[in-house]
Amino acid sequence: MDETAPQGGSLRTDTVLRYLQRVRDARCVGCGAGVCGHEAVMSLVMGFQGSPRCLPCLAVGLGRLRHEFRDHVFAYIDHHECLRAGWDEASRTEGFDPAPPPACLWAAGAEATPVSDDDRDHQEREPPQQPAATAQWDAGDIGCGDLVLELRMRLHAMRPGDVLRLTARDPGAPEDLPAWCRLTGHALVSSRHPEYWIKRKEG
Repeated sequence: MDETAPQGGSLRTDTVLRYLQRVRDARCVGCGAGVCGHEAVMSLVMGFQGSPRCLPCLAVGLGRLRHEFRDHVFAYIDHHECLRAGWDEASRTEGFDPAPPPACLWAAGAEATPVSDDDRDHQEREPPQQPAATAQWDAGDIGCGDLVLELRMRLHAMRPGDVLRLTARDPGAPEDLPAWCRLTGHALVSSRHPEYWIKRKEG
């Protein structure tokens, strides 16, 4: 997954940049508003690769406060080189300095709120018994946007409270999956890489 792509970027970074080109000038599937490049990267993180959404629709759809959701997703993006490369490309394309948070989503001078260390290390807290799984999925080495896209669709097809036993061998999964579950509201009830038990959220 760390193969080198043309121009010296990682294969993942190249995929994110091509995704941004593909969805340029896209409209939000929720409200029809224009989706900026930063919102497109957020949509990719949340598993809406084929149907980007604006920040308000992403937050409302997940039952989160807009600013809290924005800051948590940005913290996730900032810790992934491929996603950060896409974020910075969106800033350049839209005329923003890549260093500060872009004014299209933040008021001038506002800063993103970092995710706490306590929030990041929750994957280490593991219950002693594994829950019974309603369904199983072996994702193999799938990583980055493709994993969460398929995961979102599989959980959507399940009933609230059902548990998916996921096998994900991608080396980024121990960090990516707990963060994604926090963002979406699904519960990571247990994990021991490469196995993860994810409970579909209510509603």
